[in-house]
Amino acid sequence: MIITVTSWRGVGTTTTALMLAAALAVTDETWLVEADPAGGVLSGRLHVAAHELGALERLSFPSGSTVPSADEIAHHRGSLHVLTAPIDPFRASACHAPRMPWTSSLRELGRDVVLDIGRMRQGTPAWSLLSLADAVVAVLSPEVGAAVASAEWLRAAGRVSSSDPGLEVDDVRMVAVASPGGVAFDRVALAEEFGERWGGWLPWEPAVVDLVERGAGLDDRRLRRSALVAACTELAETVARRAEVTA
Repeated sequence: MIITVTSWRGVGTTTTALMLAAALAVTDETWLVEADPAGGVLSGRLHVAAHELGALERLSFPSGSTVPSADEIAHHRGSLHVLTAPIDPFRASACHAPRMPWTSSLRELGRDVVLDIGRMRQGTPAWSLLSLADAVVAVLSPEVGAAVASAEWLRAAGRVSSSDPGLEVDDVRMVAVASPGGVAFDRVALAEEFGERWGGWLPWEPAVVDLVERGAGLDDRRLRRSALVAACTELAETVARRAEVTA
């Protein structure tokens, strides 16, 4: 299945994509593709090797006549395989108008593929990736302004103008990342607001995220009592059920 992770207003899109992919990787081979046209951050967070930097760009614009395989240039951590985006936003955006297409081969990577496409904005080159998704995870902040804006965005099916193609809202699950700051809605209020579109509440646990970024799997004994890990595992199950319905 292909799961696209995005946001309208909120924080933690890339972290959510990473944690979701790590949850799926506990049981099967999983790919995380950093396809944010604003530029990638995973290269620094995951401390990838030099030959793994900007892997998505190397797929999009291969040098010479040989096109590298995703497996050759990915960052591998057990069952989790990561294709990082270039840090530079101009080069990252160019990956969505590639010399060699890569989106058509996403389903060939493995059973589960998580796409981090960053924030949605009108005209973003990553919009077309939504049409490939079996499920969409939209990340929001529980802060009042961000949550209200995200709710309106969902009600408008992602459109900011009448010419926009819009989302298939049945495929969308809204997930709140409980980052500190501002006046915020609580978990119950957001779950009621989004109803069947509610995907879950991810607690703010920077120490857990740091362990995962350093290479720990979600089945690591140090993470057994983590509320964030439990929430990400539940989210993985939720989107998997949605993907089965879509299929």
